[in-house]
Amino acid sequence: MKIIADIIQSIADKVDAATTFNICVTRDQMLERGMKLWQRQNKSSPKNLTVSFIGEAGIDSGALRKEFLTEMLAGIERRFFEGGIDGKVPKYSMTDFEKYNFRTIGEIFAVSLAQGGPPPNFLMHWCYIYISTGEFDLGSITEKDVVDLELIELIKEFYTIVRLLPMLQQTSSGMKLYDLLTLVQQENNICRQLFVPGSFGKVDADFLVQSLSPVFSEIGTMRHQRESTVVNFLQDFVQAMEDEGKRMNTTQRPEKKMRSTRLKNKTMRHINVGKFCQWLTGQSHIPLSYAERKHFKMVMEFDHDCEVRYGANHTICYPVVNACSCSVSFPVAHLRTYAEFKTVLSQAIVNGFEFSRY
Repeated sequence: MKIIADIIQSIADKVDAATTFNICVTRDQMLERGMKLWQRQNKSSPKNLTVSFIGEAGIDSGALRKEFLTEMLAGIERRFFEGGIDGKVPKYSMTDFEKYNFRTIGEIFAVSLAQGGPPPNFLMHWCYIYISTGEFDLGSITEKDVVDLELIELIKEFYTIVRLLPMLQQTSSGMKLYDLLTLVQQENNICRQLFVPGSFGKVDADFLVQSLSPVFSEIGTMRHQRESTVVNFLQDFVQAMEDEGKRMNTTQRPEKKMRSTRLKNKTMRHINVGKFCQWLTGQSHIPLSYAERKHFKMVMEFDHDCEVRYGANHTICYPVVNACSCSVSFPVAHLRTYAEFKTVLSQAIVNGFEFSRY
C-alpha cells in the first residue's frame, strides 16, 4: 500500500531536470505576475521550475522555488477560492475564468507537490471527489458546502454548484502534469490528505524549536553561555508569536485584528511562526513526508566578531540567512537582552526577504 511519501516521490521522479521552467518575478504582485508568466511558458512536458526575483542576487538552489510556491499557493487560495476551515470552493467569476485559466492552477498544484512546495490542502471534500473521480453527487452537498450565504436557500438548485465544475475540470487538466491526476484517481484515499484540510498544516512553535540545530562553542566558555541565551531568546520569541496569533484569532474580528496589530507594533505586523520559517528556509509548511520531516533542520550559527570587523561603536547588525542551507547567523553582540533580540529579529524578518544584506 502506498503512503504519502510514495506519492510525492512518484511525481518528483517525473520532473525533467534537463529542461528548466524559468520564472523571474518581482516580489510585488507576485500572484498576478506569476500566473501571467506561467501561462506564457511552453507546457508540453514536465519542467524543472527555477525562480529568480528581479533585482536580487539570489541563485535558486531550492529555497527561492519553495518561497515562490508558498506565496503562489497562498495567493491562489485567497484570490480564487472561498470558504472556511472545512474547505473552499472555486470563487465563481466569469472574468477570472476567462482571464486566468484554471489549468494553470492545477499545474501549480502539481509543481508544488513535486518540487518541495506546500500541498493545496484547502479544497472542499466534494471538490476533491469531483477531481479524483469525475463524478458529482448533488445529494452529498450540504449547507456547509455552500459558502455564499445568499445561496443557502437555493441548495437544491443544481446550477448553484454545477457552474463551478468547469473550473474544477480545468484544474484537473492541469494536474495531468507529472501524472498527478492519474495518481489521485488511483490512490483516491491516500491523496485526499494533500487536497482536503486536516492532515498537513503550517509549522508551529514546537516543530520549529525541535528543528533547531545550534552550532555551539565549547561548553563552559563565555561564548557558549551567550549562545545558549540567544537560543532561549529564539524559543521565547517563536512561542510568543504563536500565543499572540492564537489570542488574536479568538478574540477579534479580522478587520479589528489587523488594525490593532498595526497600531500596537508596526514592525511585527507581518510576523508569525510560518513567516519566520519561510524567511529562514523558503517554506512555511511542515514537510510532507516523514523522511523530510526527520531531516528538516534549521542551523543556528553565532557571530561574535562584528565589533572587530566594524568597530565597537557601530550601531546594529542583523542576522544573516542562508535559506539554501537553512542556516542563520546571529550577531551576538546586539542580542544581549530579549528586548534587543525581539527588535533586531523582527526588523530582519519584515525587511529581509530580499536576497541582500543590511
